[in-house]
Amino acid sequence: ILCAGGTPSPIPDPSVATVATGENGITQISSTAESFHKQNGTGTPQVETNTSEDGESSGASDSLRTPEQGSNGTDGASQKAPSSTGPSPVFDIKAVSISPTNVILTWKSNDTAASEYKYVVKNKMENEKTITVVHQPWCNITGLRPATSYVFSITPGIGNETWGDPRVIKVITEPIPVSDLRVALTGVRKATLSWSNGNGTASCRVLLESIGSHEELIQDSRLQVNISGLKPGVQYNINPYLLQSNKTKGDPLGTEGGLDASNTERSRAGSPTAPVHDESLLGPVDPSSGQQSQDTEVLLVGLEPGTRYNATVYSQAANGTEGQPQAVEFRTNAIQVFDVTAVNISATSLTLIWKVSDNESSSNYTYKIHVAGETDSSNFNVSEPRAVIPGLRSSTFYNITVCPVLGDIEGTPGFLQVHTPPVPVSDFRVTVVSTTEIGLAWSSHDAESFQMHITQEGAGNSRVEITTNQSIIIGGLFPGTKYCFEIVPKGPNGTEGASRTVCNRTG
Repeated sequence: ILCAGGTPSPIPDPSVATVATGENGITQISSTAESFHKQNGTGTPQVETNTSEDGESSGASDSLRTPEQGSNGTDGASQKAPSSTGPSPVFDIKAVSISPTNVILTWKSNDTAASEYKYVVKNKMENEKTITVVHQPWCNITGLRPATSYVFSITPGIGNETWGDPRVIKVITEPIPVSDLRVALTGVRKATLSWSNGNGTASCRVLLESIGSHEELIQDSRLQVNISGLKPGVQYNINPYLLQSNKTKGDPLGTEGGLDASNTERSRAGSPTAPVHDESLLGPVDPSSGQQSQDTEVLLVGLEPGTRYNATVYSQAANGTEGQPQAVEFRTNAIQVFDVTAVNISATSLTLIWKVSDNESSSNYTYKIHVAGETDSSNFNVSEPRAVIPGLRSSTFYNITVCPVLGDIEGTPGFLQVHTPPVPVSDFRVTVVSTTEIGLAWSSHDAESFQMHITQEGAGNSRVEITTNQSIIIGGLFPGTKYCFEIVPKGPNGTEGASRTVCNRTG
């Protein structure tokens, strides 16, 4: 009786069993085993160098095929006709190295008489191949197909062409690793990964990890998530932080519905499967867009700005066997402040406004503002892209820096250089009046020059006088006529302070 998970039971003694003979003289004895080995007269397993796909041999007459095989590939006890005695079977067969096109096998043997070993390579889609190795308990099997299931049997032999019973091991070769892995696009919160897939690749798995930012990431904010079931020739749109969040909450994401990048419910066309990995994929953007290509493209959204990530891509065979990993590292763009503008500038204060490169609401950020003058500096923190900067000095040059901050991540700052204007003049007054002249005087401590606008009442015209003094005589006026005088202090870099006006009539 063949027990589940065990080895098949030995067949009865061939010399006394009732037998039935089939094609090619193969004599079948036991019905409990799923297959039999065919042996020639020397006890050697009859394996042709080239065997047809259905397994029928071109050999003519052979004796009993005695070692029975169970469903798990193990050999049962072998009973041979007493014509010869072969060496003991090998044991502890291991595949110590598996690649897409070759497998290295090792085995052990307690029979010192065994001087050579025969190994058979068998696959449903290929002819069987038999090769003999001498004086070594290992073999390197080459020329295999990637992502393919093989059965290898090892048979010990001695110098007189006497062979023992075979033992088998089933091995699946690795798929070819992905190629041309690249980061096609990076933004503040997104990046596009793409790669090419080899023949035999059924799907891929991506291990995405965050590995740092401008400041070290705290442990709770680290990203480490598996994205499985990525099919060749398909484009995907995935929010990895959403996957990690759902995993943490115990949401298996294993149904046909899932959460997309906008955190809304949507169905998945052709939901990919991942038999042993952590997460299933949210769904393809356009399943029909790449049917002629073996390339896979993954748009990762919802990433952290200014953060380094490592993406490791594993090719997978249909049964989940994985190929050698390929990795690529990238960094999302940092948050950037730009278009810093000063509005409502006065001698002692100004208002700043700016923009942020992130598409998300700028209210999610805080902003560090550093204002450096010629002799002093100050710092401010605000939570919106606008700030009033008080306490400035008139006619002074300032360097202003605005740096965006999101959590522990500092972005790229924006800069502005600005001069504050001088303060308005004080004590602006008329000092002399005649029929054709009016004298004016004023006080100022920080203006470099002064611009005077002279307007004649009722005429609608004006003229301009410029002086660096703090007094002036305006001549060429009409008698008995009213004039208004507006004075504007001029500071560094052409800045202008607030004006003051005084009016008076000539004599």
